[in-house]
Amino acid sequence: MMKGWSRNFDMSGVSFDQRMTATLVTRRHVVMAAHFIRKPGSKLIFHGRNGEQLERLLIQSKNAFGDVAVGLLDQEIPLGYKVYPLPVPREDFSHLVGRIAAVTDQNRRLFFHKVKVVNRFYMGFEHQDPVRHGWGKKLIGGDSGNPSFLISGNDLVLVETHSTGGAGAGPFYGSQEIQEKLQAAITGLASGYRLRTKKL
Repeated sequence: MMKGWSRNFDMSGVSFDQRMTATLVTRRHVVMAAHFIRKPGSKLIFHGRNGEQLERLLIQSKNAFGDVAVGLLDQEIPLGYKVYPLPVPREDFSHLVGRIAAVTDQNRRLFFHKVKVVNRFYMGFEHQDPVRHGWGKKLIGGDSGNPSFLISGNDLVLVETHSTGGAGAGPFYGSQEIQEKLQAAITGLASGYRLRTKKL
């Protein structure tokens, strides 16, 4: 919401009001870390681009795959709040190694880490040079579930939610298997909603 370069990163689809972050993947579904999940009945607060506050109730959740959980909101999120696409699945994502990702933490901050490894189920990061520019962070307890994004054109593509500390690592949302399990969980909670994907 602040003026400056960071305003180019639309975080209106991330509920940062608690340490257990929740990220929109449809207008009614969020993803969270399965080991650090909000309980049904919890309030989720999203903030629009101009600071307006939107409240929704988490009415149900279920584990989708590994450390990926999906939650169902009581109402759809209106247009103007960001729903993040996932990478279009492909056989080999080695071309993403070395790319810079926007990594978030529990204090609603953005950092920039380098993709170190990506495989069928997992993405891990490394720090670039935090001593030089101060844009890296050692992730700690409480950062779990916070999302990481790669930039594609003018869009932010959700690639990972944190499972571990250090530079960060977690489930890779470009995985065909993870997307299939996630879509099945989404449909099981409320039918008629589909994941959106974007090529990286």
